[in-house]
Amino acid sequence: MKEEEVYMKLFQYSRPTFFKWKREKIPVMQLLAKYFAKEELEEFVEKGFIAKFEKFEDYKIDPVFENYVLTKLKRDNNLESFIAQNLKQFQKYSLDDLTVANAKEKFIDFLSSVHLLKFLRSKKEEMIEDIDKFADIEAYLILKYPEKFIS
Repeated sequence: MKEEEVYMKLFQYSRPTFFKWKREKIPVMQLLAKYFAKEELEEFVEKGFIAKFEKFEDYKIDPVFENYVLTKLKRDNNLESFIAQNLKQFQKYSLDDLTVANAKEKFIDFLSSVHLLKFLRSKKEEMIEDIDKFADIEAYLILKYPEKFIS
């Protein structure tokens, strides 16, 4: 697919508009040209996503940011006892397709499937509702690194 065809499908405009925007250096055109390869835009037009951005593991999380989020989660939520009591089940849970985008959904699936200790069963629904309060990155880090919540 030619470059103009990709942009025409992406923006749903005509060929003359593509050349006009390119000539006038419309900021969105510069942004896309600078940060995305033609193949990536083509993939988005054809599939509705860019595969390399779907898997968070392909990218490095800044260790300082990761540590900040984990520390904040540990301090602000009573996750330590829950994770400690269910660590084996956390570790058995399949994370093959875990991404930041689907982490909350995966966390809810995990909570729905886990066999909680008797005193925690009553809090299961409350915990599922609390997951919506987490940022996507927080849910991702909890599932990815449950052992970091145990002192």
